[in-house]
Amino acid sequence: MLPTVAPPSRAFLPLLALALASCSSSETVDEQSKLAASTAQAAVLVSDAWLSGAAPSRYASSALQSFAETLADASRQVGSAATGEPTKRDTLAAAVSRLSNAAKRAEGAVDAEQHAQAGEAQKELRAAQDDLATAYRQYFSPDR
Repeated sequence: MLPTVAPPSRAFLPLLALALASCSSSETVDEQSKLAASTAQAAVLVSDAWLSGAAPSRYASSALQSFAETLADASRQVGSAATGEPTKRDTLAAAVSRLSNAAKRAEGAVDAEQHAQAGEAQKELRAAQDDLATAYRQYFSPDR
């Protein structure tokens, strides 16, 4: 009889959070924006897992807290970058900050076991992802 292969464990997500959080502060606006995008997607996935009952509250809350902190740091780094047009940079930093705030709200909803609020926070995460994509395109588009 062949040994059973376990599905990917929940240990994967904390490792992902650690990898995302371990980036240095000297990264470029581009790298921080990409970090924010991937971190936000991880937050959406954790929210999905918790809302469907596939992830325990303690785990989901911890992961969302880590993601929110990573996003807050990315927002600060983008906002303090010495490159690019200040207005576009501020718009990009604000989009990343919105992602951080949404992740914090999702964490609070998970802690309180409030599925409806977690669902709303997840919708906000998705909307903020769209804002980030738009701000990123505007920041890196050539001026006409």
